[in-house]
Amino acid sequence: MATDHVRIGLLLPSTGVDSTQGTDTAKGFELYLKQIGGRAGDREIRLFKEDDQARPNVALVKIKKLVEVDRVDFLIGPISSAVALAIRDYVHEQGTPLVVPAAFTRVLTSPQQASPGIFRLSETSDQSNYPMGAWIRQHTAYRQVIVMAADFAGGRHSVEAFMAGFRAAGGEVAAEIYPPFGTTDFSAYLGQASSVNADAVYAWFAGADAVHFVTQYRNCGLNQRLPLTGHSALTVETILPAIGEAALGIVTVGAYSAALDTPVNRQFVRDYDAAHQSWPSRYSECGFAAAALIATALDSLKGDLGDRHRVRDELKNALSRIKPPRGPLQFDAYRQVITPIYVTRTQRQGQRIINAVIDTILSVSQEATWGWWNKD
Repeated sequence: MATDHVRIGLLLPSTGVDSTQGTDTAKGFELYLKQIGGRAGDREIRLFKEDDQARPNVALVKIKKLVEVDRVDFLIGPISSAVALAIRDYVHEQGTPLVVPAAFTRVLTSPQQASPGIFRLSETSDQSNYPMGAWIRQHTAYRQVIVMAADFAGGRHSVEAFMAGFRAAGGEVAAEIYPPFGTTDFSAYLGQASSVNADAVYAWFAGADAVHFVTQYRNCGLNQRLPLTGHSALTVETILPAIGEAALGIVTVGAYSAALDTPVNRQFVRDYDAAHQSWPSRYSECGFAAAALIATALDSLKGDLGDRHRVRDELKNALSRIKPPRGPLQFDAYRQVITPIYVTRTQRQGQRIINAVIDTILSVSQEATWGWWNKD
């Protein structure tokens, strides 16, 4: 019987523009571990944390420490799509299983880039944004939209997917605006948008960028002429208190909402709120699911990690046996999650602003959405 501990490395940003997302992921992960007593497969689980700062060059140094010095058995991370692409080759060469909770650039699990040791629990940039293009065209009066996104892989891939879906459904894109990642003053970009003849704006910003963008969008009055829509990173639960009233009425799309009304999610929200005095975000949910995935695989393996191929197989098979707050999940052939996608609208519920679910798109796979760009 194995008595030594299992080492898990968390490569997540705890400082910088993505620190909120990284902290939420870690909180979700640690909540699950606490619920199982910090053990799985009859072995103690120990965490090794490194701050990648959402910077690719920093992440490469930190992941090498986790793998070569700390000798971790599993890796969790990253948040940034740019970081995910930067560490992909190293992870592939080393073979340490990596569970990706949030970085959602579509190419990471494409046929060209998929690695047998990389498992992703977040939707790709296509799985939410591409079907949202058709949803906007079919369920709103918006026929011409402006897209605005942070100028890096995650932002551009998100709005590229939305534009492809929107155009395929008969919509038109009036303008594309890409502020630099880490922008704090959006006035020039909002002024540019205000000069365009359009029906709405579709946006992707996250973390501190999202707080600044959404707040300034409302403060300059642009929301009165151009309703704001976008990906759920815009109004993720953790930043809603900082955005406040400026968030009300925004329609977004993503793979999770804390307002999802199911028994499993209600219990998760209660447990998370009791532990952290806040509602969980999509990042919290992915962290929680990542811990459940690894713990379930460890139980099946009875703690034996000697055969890396078997470890990978158990990770892949474990997903259908866990009960994530967002609903049932499974991996495709490239170890990318097939997931429900939720359309939400921010509204006030008592003293809290929530992302109320207004529609559900069931079991969205990357194969169903990547045809517009993936050419074998």
